Amino acid sequence: MHSLNNILKTFVKDYGLEGCVVLNSIQNQWGNIAGQTVAAHTFPDTIKGKVLTLIVDTPQWLHHLSFFKEEIATKLKSYNVVEVRFKLGKLPENTKETRAAGDVKLSEDDLRYLENTLKNLKDEDLRETFRTLIVHGLMRGKKGKI
Repeated sequence: MHSLNNILKTFVKDYGLEGCVVLNSIQNQWGNIAGQTVAAHTFPDTIKGKVLTLIVDTPQWLHHLSFFKEEIATKLKSYNVVEVRFKLGKLPENTKETRAAGDVKLSEDDLRYLENTLKNLKDEDLRETFRTLIVHGLMRGKKGKI
């Protein structure tokens, strides 16, 4: 019998979702990784191979962060990121805080289902990744059912 963790790792690998899982993990931890000030002006947008692209909200911050590219990449080494690139753009409004606020809209049955589904996952990053995916799926099904 295979553990759920091994099954999920195989699933993620077979469908090429490693980058998505890593990106989601970085996004969830971005404030801790980059610091709250930098995180307020940036957002991890895409990851291709070992290159992370960050959205930066102003040209001034983009210029400022260009001096700290290597330092940011070093902080992301544990995520297998070796290079960081920047692009100017609008930061998404769907931050972790807004996602957490969205959890309130789930019914008691949804919350119970969510907790029962995730309770045996020991890996915290994996649990948070699947929590985000499940909540997204549950909320998507509720659109238009207000």
